[in-house]
Amino acid sequence: MRIRPAERADIPALAELVRRCDESQRSWAGPDVPLPAVEAEELEWDLRFARAGAWIRVAQEDAGQIVGVVAFAGGQISRDDRTPVPGLAHVSAVFVSPDHWRRGIARMLLVAAEEAMRVSGYERAQLWTLEGSPAERLYTALGWARDGRRDVFPPMGLDIVAYVKTL
Repeated sequence: MRIRPAERADIPALAELVRRCDESQRSWAGPDVPLPAVEAEELEWDLRFARAGAWIRVAQEDAGQIVGVVAFAGGQISRDDRTPVPGLAHVSAVFVSPDHWRRGIARMLLVAAEEAMRVSGYERAQLWTLEGSPAERLYTALGWARDGRRDVFPPMGLDIVAYVKTL
């Protein structure tokens, strides 16, 4: 397993990875949760690559399969406000293929991202996650804390909550 910079050529694999993760949400959020289209996810990854200062890394197995990804860029206060806040990084993606969960991959990716954020001069970080998702335990274990902000993730209609961390 290695962590490497992501490339635009990885976008189809990243969209499929996110799709597998989205499908896994049905096990705890209900079987009828609508899933975003793969094409919409590909567009979202294209936008992540286009962001100024974007940092995207993938976890790749020796055989070449991408099994995880983490991404961050300059942060904003809310999901709707795209104005960068000085000193704040926004983690826009942390995904690990469900068949690779509980192997330390998400932890490895987040630790790498946190170090890169510190080196880049960020003092704080934020991320949003589905409320009640298994990922919440990981974020808490790594020192992230809910800050009280809530929203709804439109494609799935599920509640999301904000986590923050001082770097």
